[in-house]
Amino acid sequence: MEIQRLEAGAVIPPVTDLMDRFQVSQGTVVQALRSLRSKGLIARPPGKKRLIATGPRRKKEVVLNVLLLRPQWASPDYDEVGCALQEEATRQRLHLDILQYGGHWREDMRSLVRSHDALVAIPSSKDVESLAVLLDEMRLPTVMLWGETGSESLLRVADDDFALGRLAGERLLGMGHRRIAAFLSEPPQMAMQQRLDGWAQALREAGVSRPEDLVIDCSVDPGRDAIVGSYEKLRRWLFQNDNRLPATAVFCLCWTGALGMLRALREVGLDVPGDISILTHGGENRLCEFSNPSLSVVQTDVGELARSALGLLKDVCLGIKPDRREILLPPFFLERESTRTLT
Repeated sequence: MEIQRLEAGAVIPPVTDLMDRFQVSQGTVVQALRSLRSKGLIARPPGKKRLIATGPRRKKEVVLNVLLLRPQWASPDYDEVGCALQEEATRQRLHLDILQYGGHWREDMRSLVRSHDALVAIPSSKDVESLAVLLDEMRLPTVMLWGETGSESLLRVADDDFALGRLAGERLLGMGHRRIAAFLSEPPQMAMQQRLDGWAQALREAGVSRPEDLVIDCSVDPGRDAIVGSYEKLRRWLFQNDNRLPATAVFCLCWTGALGMLRALREVGLDVPGDISILTHGGENRLCEFSNPSLSVVQTDVGELARSALGLLKDVCLGIKPDRREILLPPFFLERESTRTLT
């Protein structure tokens, strides 16, 4: 193949020149260049407009350009993932750009994707399906974080949410709790439903009948108002139930709901953990350390999330077939002040 005979750093001719030389359409040339980039034979250096040959000896030394797609709203979880990916990109010799997509994200994405070799995508629960379809059409190596891809061409790295929910239930059961409620602050879709299923399985195996009766659904759409929205719904729920909970412990499926619950319980005179123990999914940030009381959590390692996602992409871009197209990260438990063992 002619490209393999080029010296490292040799500039690739423009698309129009290649069209004239090989008498093919623009689409054919663009697709061929994408294929060569995915194999690591050519690359676009950061800040440059022209593609260059990497050379046979430098294939694994090339700097690959990765684009991180994330929803536009402010999120400490997304910020922490972005920082972890930036640090890991430096270690793996990758260049990482970030696009926060909003109302016109399809147009924004198509214009920027052309200058990158691979993508990492964080979908919101509202657009996970449409985002997966669009990414599939782009035909670039892509890792979806958390959301189900719905496509065999997309890679996925996510928490093992069923194992996470199960671990939460088992830990609270191990502290002597039998009546363990599950608090929904986001709709039970995808990850939330799997966490709910894992929690219910742990309770059923311990002999708790009808765990579905212990679900407190105060869910609101995720976004910047998620904490306030779920808190307000929980206050109304408590008022309707004489300011009592049907449990001695609560598993909050999302940390945003746990923060709202801490305030709501304090306002109706319920002590945490004296009256109610709270265990939550801790997300990717460290906010749960600084609540009052500090929240016990089940979570996964954000550094491992970044290593797995970028490692998968780098292998695919260098022509190495990954052993698996989906990586589910195991959860761990970290006990703080919001839980106690029943005596």
